[in-house]
Amino acid sequence: RAPVPVVARASASMAAPASSPRPTSSASSAAASSSAPAPTPAAAATAERTAVGDLVEALRVDVRTKLLDLLDEVSGRKALLLDSTIVGPLDLIVSPSDLKDHGVTNWYKLSEQAVAPSDCTQMIFLIRCARVELVEWVANQILADEAGGADRTYVVVFVPRKTKQCMECLNHSNVRANVKVVECGIHFFPTDRDIISMEMPGVFNDFHVRDNPSGAFYTAKALMFLQSKFGTFPTVHGIGAAAKVVIEVMSRLRREEQLSDAAKELKPTRGITQPGVPPVAPLRPQSKEGLVAGQPASGQGTGAGAGGAERLPSVDEVIIVDRRVDLFSVLCSQFTYQALIDMVFGINNQSADLTGVAWAKERNKEQVRLSSEDIVYREVRDLHIDKLGPLLQEKAQAIQKTYAEKDNIKHASEMSEYIKKFKTAQSAHPLLELHINLAQSVRDAIQTDDYRQHLKFEDEITAQTAQTSLLECIEDWVDDLKPFHEVMRLLCLHSLVNNGIKKKDLDQTKKVILQAYGYEHLLTLCNLEKVGLLRYQQGKSGWSSIKQKFNLFPEDTTSDDISYAYSGYVPLTVRLVQMTKSVRGGWRGCRDALNLLWGSSEELKQIDEVDIAKPLAEIASPARPSVTLVVFVGGLTYGEMATLRKLSEQEGGRKFLVLTTELLNAKKLFKSLRCEEVFNQPPVQASKAKAAAAASARSGFGFWPGGR
Repeated sequence: RAPVPVVARASASMAAPASSPRPTSSASSAAASSSAPAPTPAAAATAERTAVGDLVEALRVDVRTKLLDLLDEVSGRKALLLDSTIVGPLDLIVSPSDLKDHGVTNWYKLSEQAVAPSDCTQMIFLIRCARVELVEWVANQILADEAGGADRTYVVVFVPRKTKQCMECLNHSNVRANVKVVECGIHFFPTDRDIISMEMPGVFNDFHVRDNPSGAFYTAKALMFLQSKFGTFPTVHGIGAAAKVVIEVMSRLRREEQLSDAAKELKPTRGITQPGVPPVAPLRPQSKEGLVAGQPASGQGTGAGAGGAERLPSVDEVIIVDRRVDLFSVLCSQFTYQALIDMVFGINNQSADLTGVAWAKERNKEQVRLSSEDIVYREVRDLHIDKLGPLLQEKAQAIQKTYAEKDNIKHASEMSEYIKKFKTAQSAHPLLELHINLAQSVRDAIQTDDYRQHLKFEDEITAQTAQTSLLECIEDWVDDLKPFHEVMRLLCLHSLVNNGIKKKDLDQTKKVILQAYGYEHLLTLCNLEKVGLLRYQQGKSGWSSIKQKFNLFPEDTTSDDISYAYSGYVPLTVRLVQMTKSVRGGWRGCRDALNLLWGSSEELKQIDEVDIAKPLAEIASPARPSVTLVVFVGGLTYGEMATLRKLSEQEGGRKFLVLTTELLNAKKLFKSLRCEEVFNQPPVQASKAKAAAAASARSGFGFWPGGR
C-alpha cells in the first residue's frame, strides 16, 4: 500500500506551502509508484469537448426540456412538492431562477407534514413511481388543503412512468378524483461529464435481499431510452443476476416495440378522398425521440455545429455489471482525492458536507460544490493522494509568481498581457485555497492510527495472511463503539476473501456486535448473510484463483498503471471491461475465469434495419466517434470511475460513458442493508387508531364513499 503523505497547507495569502511527505517503506514503494501523473491544463482543456461529453450534454438538455415543459403545461403560479430522492439531482439540471421563470413560486420536499402555500392555486407533486409509499403523503396534503378550505388544482407527476400500483394507491387514498396524473420520462440525471446516474439508492438491497427486480427493470427502461436517442446497441454484455434480468427485459421491450411498429405499418390507411387513387406510401418512421442510429433529426443537434450539423456519437457496446459480482472494490480502500473526500465527508449530488470543520465554518463554506465546472477540482479529483500535495504546492507558487510580476512591468503594452494573467490567477485563487484546506482536512482524517491499522489489516486480508488476531481486534473496535460501517467493512472483506468465517468465531463476533450496536442489527446481519457478505465458511476459498486469473494485484506497475486508484489493486469490474477488448474473443475467450465469479455472463446481439442499410465504410470510418456504455446495477465507486478514466487514456480509441443506479461507498452499502423502517414503525395500536381516524375523516354520506 502506498502511504498517505502530508498535504501541504497554504496560508490565507497563498504563500508557497512546504511539502513534507512521509517516507515510503520498501514494501509499499511499488504501489506508490503506480500513482497517476498530474494531468496538464492543456489536456484538461482538450477534454472539454469529447464524444462522451456530447452525449451527456444531449441527455442533460433533454431532461431539462422535459421538466420545464411539464411546468409550462400547468399555467399560473404553482407550488412544487418533490420526492426527497429527486431534490438533490434536480439541482444539477435546473436552477431556482429557472423554476421561478416557469411559474414556480414555492418548492418543498414532500413529507408527511402538509405545507400551506397561500399564493398559488396549482400544486405539482413530482415523485418516483417506485416509491409508492409517498402517495399517502400526497393524499395527506390534499386532505389538509380541503380541511383548510383551500381550492387548488393538483397534478401528480410519476417519474419515469405511472404504474398500476400507483393508481391503485391513489384510489385507495380516495383522492383520485382530485388529481390529474401525468408521467414524465426522466430516467437519469447527468452528474458529471461522463456519468449519468439514475439516483435510485438501495437497488442492490432491493434486488438481492428483497427479491424486488424493479431497479433492474428501470435500468432496462433507461437503456431502451438511450437506444431510442442514439441508435441500437450492437452488442450487450452482462454478468450477474441483475444484469441477466436487465438483458431479458431489454429483449422483451424491443420485441414489443418491433411488433407495435409492424402493426402500425400494416394498419390500412383510411380517409381516402379520391376513389381509385392509391394512398401515398408512409414516411419511414423515426425513433420515438426523433433520432435514428445516432443521427439527430433536423434542428436537434447538440454538437458545436449549428443546427445539428455535427453527428452525435453512437454507442458501440454496452457492458452491464451486477454490483454483487464485485463487492471487493466497494470494501477496499481508495486513494484518489475524490474518493477520500467521499469517505471522510460524503459526496451527495456533487456537494460535500463540511459541517463541523473549523475552516469551513469560518469561511461560511459548510456545503462545498464539487463539480467539473471547478477547473482545479477537475484536474485533481482523480489524482492519487501522493501526487496531490506537490501539485497544489506548484499551483500556489504559480499564482504567487503571477502576483509578483506586477513589480516588473515597465511598459503599457506589458500591462494588457499581465491583466489577462492576473484575472486567470485571481479566479483560480479561491478555488485553490478551498482545495488546499479540503486536502488538509482529508489528510488529518487519514493520518490517524486507526486508519493505518485498518490499512494494515486490509493488506493482510487480501494477501490471505490475516490470522485470528483480526477478529480479536474487531471485537476490541466493537467494544470501543467504532463506526459500524468501518467494523463491518473489514469483517465482510475477511469473509469474502476466505469464503466465510468459522462458525464458532462468527457466532462470537455476531454476539458482540448485537450487544454493542443494538439488536436492531440482527436483520442487518441476516441481510449480509443473504447477499454473501458475511457467512459461515463453506469450503476452499477461490480468491487466489480470482486474483491470478484477472491479475488484480499486478506486480510490475508503472506510474500509468490502472491500479493507482486503489494503490496496487485493479477493480474487478474494470478488468471485466478491459477484457472485452484485451482478450481474444472477448468474454467468450475467458470462460474459465468468468466461471469463478458470482452469476452467469450473458451476451445479446442486436441488429437494426437502419444499421443494415448503412454502407460498410460509414460504419468503419475512423472519424465516427464511438462510445462504450458501462452500466453498474447496484452502484459505482469513485475509485472505479477514476480507474475507468485511466483505462480510457491507455486504450486511446475507446471512450467510456457510465450509467449507474447510484454512486456508492462502503458506508452507503451497509446503510442500505439496514432495516431501519422495521423499527421506525409506530406501535400496532397507534397505527390502527391513525387508520381509523383517517377513515373517519374521509367518510361521506353513508352510501356515497368519501363524499365524492
